[in-house]
Amino acid sequence: MTNPTDPTDETVVSAEVRESYERATPQSRALAERARSVMPGGDTRSVTYHRPYPSFVDSASGASLRMVDGETLLDVLNNYTQSVLGHAPDPVVEAVCDRFRAGNGVAAPTEPAVELAELLVDRVDSIDRVRFCNSGTEATMNAIRAAMAWTGEERICKIDGGYHGTHDIVEIGVSGDGRAHKGIPRSAERRVQTVSYNDTEQLKATFEAVGDEMACLILEPILGAGGMIPATDEFLRTARDVTTDADVPLIFDEVMSFRLAPGGAQERRDVEPDLTALGKLIGGGLPVGAVAGREQLMAQFHPETGSIDHSGTFNANPATMIGGVATLEELDEDAIVELNRRGNELRERLQQVGDASSQQITITGEGSLFQIHFTDGPVRDWRSSGAGGSLSEPLFHAMRREGIFLAPRGMGNLSTAMDDEDIVTISAAFERALESL
Repeated sequence: MTNPTDPTDETVVSAEVRESYERATPQSRALAERARSVMPGGDTRSVTYHRPYPSFVDSASGASLRMVDGETLLDVLNNYTQSVLGHAPDPVVEAVCDRFRAGNGVAAPTEPAVELAELLVDRVDSIDRVRFCNSGTEATMNAIRAAMAWTGEERICKIDGGYHGTHDIVEIGVSGDGRAHKGIPRSAERRVQTVSYNDTEQLKATFEAVGDEMACLILEPILGAGGMIPATDEFLRTARDVTTDADVPLIFDEVMSFRLAPGGAQERRDVEPDLTALGKLIGGGLPVGAVAGREQLMAQFHPETGSIDHSGTFNANPATMIGGVATLEELDEDAIVELNRRGNELRERLQQVGDASSQQITITGEGSLFQIHFTDGPVRDWRSSGAGGSLSEPLFHAMRREGIFLAPRGMGNLSTAMDDEDIVTISAAFERALESL
């Protein structure tokens, strides 16, 4: 999402890299051609696209991807943080399959939804009530709707470079000023006030000037698509203070960062929002989202006494819910501590490799999350980020040749299916990949 390259710029991927990739992936090339004849660009997910075409996955297990061309890659992307336990973990697979055999598409509540909601309420101090949906996009959309209904205001404050899904109002200020693309109505721009990440003084000044016009402040404790940049403690505390003073709900988007502690990044940083948007890992590998938070705010979703209508054919379907229960039971505090330890070690190793290379490298992230920036830093917001620039996609291809799969923009994360040897493997591959650029 940051510093995007021109998609028509063929110099980003050299002829040599392109030819080498095409020789290694003939089956993927054929599938890509088939896919383009029935889907625009050959996929239905923009973030998985890269040049000259994406390679296709045949199967995934643990920390490994088996590609249709016969390659096996170490997965350091994990479906953009969703596969925190790795792929096809036995307890989750068994729970989901058993539930699916018992019937999944029912127009009535089931016990697994209660179980997952109870787990979230128990794990997160700021959560009194939960409402399930089917994606992080739906989660942030409904959190903002709850804030609008509560305050009676329609403008929101968000972060420059903050990505909260694909509904209109949050697609402002994602990769520059204004709309992220032409499909967003211009009227949405008038409803959004942006502030720079980690700029405490700007945040204070903004709320002093227009805080009473805001429905909410929404932010990620770790700026994900903007460069996997941690918020400073001061910035998060200030966000809490200015929203409290303005009587405006504070929304944390923890779709990616919930893995950082049993209670998410908000527990790790000791700052409680009013509403939290969740997704990815809480569904056990199936589509999921949740908006959760304080009882009074969430009461607006009550079907009899609330003011917000909220439904969806697959909301809280039992297979997804039981998959989420099984995932959270496996992802206990001990597992998170060990995962974060490995993440800390990996970032240190990657920075050491970067410091010793001829490139300007800064590694950001927190816990099991990391981002490779082609800049000497410091990186505090998306405008200072070097992620997604002209060297990011060549690095992606170079790492792939070394057997490592990460995001084309240079983002990665770990799963509990990895061990200490994998950390060494990733670091060594990064060193060789930088030498080849």
